[in-house]
Amino acid sequence: MKKSTLKKSVLANLFVLGLLYSSCAPKINEKSSNTKNKMDGVWKLSHFYHVANADTLFTNTNKVQHKIYLNGFVIWNADPAPDTSEWHGFGTYTFKNDTITEVLTSMSTSMKSDVNTYVIPIEHNGKTYKQVNTYTRNDTIFKNIEVYKKLD
Repeated sequence: MKKSTLKKSVLANLFVLGLLYSSCAPKINEKSSNTKNKMDGVWKLSHFYHVANADTLFTNTNKVQHKIYLNGFVIWNADPAPDTSEWHGFGTYTFKNDTITEVLTSMSTSMKSDVNTYVIPIEHNGKTYKQVNTYTRNDTIFKNIEVYKKLD
């Protein structure tokens, strides 16, 4: 077979394969637009408020904490607490009606409890969001209010 005929044959085969791939392969842009939501991305804690019975106990703007939401998964970490306890978790999440539901499947010892599902109402504002975790202890209603800023 001549060199020019071989080149034409290879080019023709590559062209046909390209056409087959473009018609059969999933559209990357279409897929990502279907699965991506406004929570997907890397978020950094910018403000933390701890409230008891509507009285602010303390405010912290130096606490380091990150959350990453991507394709239905969540992972978050925080600097160790003053007592050196670790705080981090991994699992799945859904976002619907301004509520994030996180189901943690792996977490630090300090997070371990009978509860691994967290339903968190949020206020989303484009590049920031605020989440409010409410819990009761000894007839006192506590709220941890966390404000996050999107990094990506």
